[in-house]
This record gives sequence, C-alpha cells and structure tokens, in this order.
Amino acid sequence: MEKLISLHKHWLNADSVKEVIATEIGDDHGLPEGLADFAELHSSFARLSVLYGLIYVVIEGYKELKCTNPKVDELLSQEHFVDALRLFRNSTFHFQKDPIPEKAMKFLELPESESWIRALHLAFKKFFEAELPIKEMMDKLNA
Repeated sequence: MEKLISLHKHWLNADSVKEVIATEIGDDHGLPEGLADFAELHSSFARLSVLYGLIYVVIEGYKELKCTNPKVDELLSQEHFVDALRLFRNSTFHFQKDPIPEKAMKFLELPESESWIRALHLAFKKFFEAELPIKEMMDKLNA
C-alpha cells in the first residue's frame, strides 16, 4: 500500500500541473500584445511538457510495481505512444542542444497522442480511486 501511495503522489504532481496548463499571464505584465500572446503560448507549452513528463514517471512506477488495471493496461499496450512519451520526457528533463528536439516532436506528431494521454491520465485517476481509500479519507476530512 505504501508504494502505491508513493505512486499516487507522483500522479498528484502531474495532476496539479494539469490544473494550471491554461493559466493566463494576466494584464499587468507590461508586454506588447503580440509578445504577451507568444509568452502565454510558450508558458502553456512549458507546463504541458512538464505534465507529460510527470505522467511518464507514473507509467514507470506503475510498471515497476507490477500494477494491473484493465483500462490503464489497454492504454499502455499502445507501445508507440509509451515509447514516444518516454522520449518526450527525456527531451523535457534532459538538456537538448536543439530548441525543438526531435524527441519531443515524435510524441506531439503522433495522431491521437493528445487523446491518448488524456485518457491515460483519467485511467490513472480511476485506478487510484479504486485501489486507495481516497473517498474515505476525503469524507473524514470533510466531516
């Protein structure tokens, strides 16, 4: 149970980044409008890159702990997505000489990669909710 709680912590890290992907810079930045739009887009992509990398960490832990769940396993059986996401994670968290590395583009250019990773994130959420007493803990906290 302790190892699964640790894995859930990694999923929570990813989920917290997911919640701020589209956060706007705001109006008090002092940047010209075109530059502000570019900065907002760049900032959103940077957060998305971190989210994707953190989701791969959850995949690694899930596999290492030999967890099983029909929906998660179905999504992870699509190895072309998993391997491309691994390379994307590497391009995010390891120095790359190219500003837009081929490693990152491999995942981004895969048809349906965005749908796949959204489905995986949701499948992990449901997996943790089924395996851990999350609802019970929340009920106790709200009592």
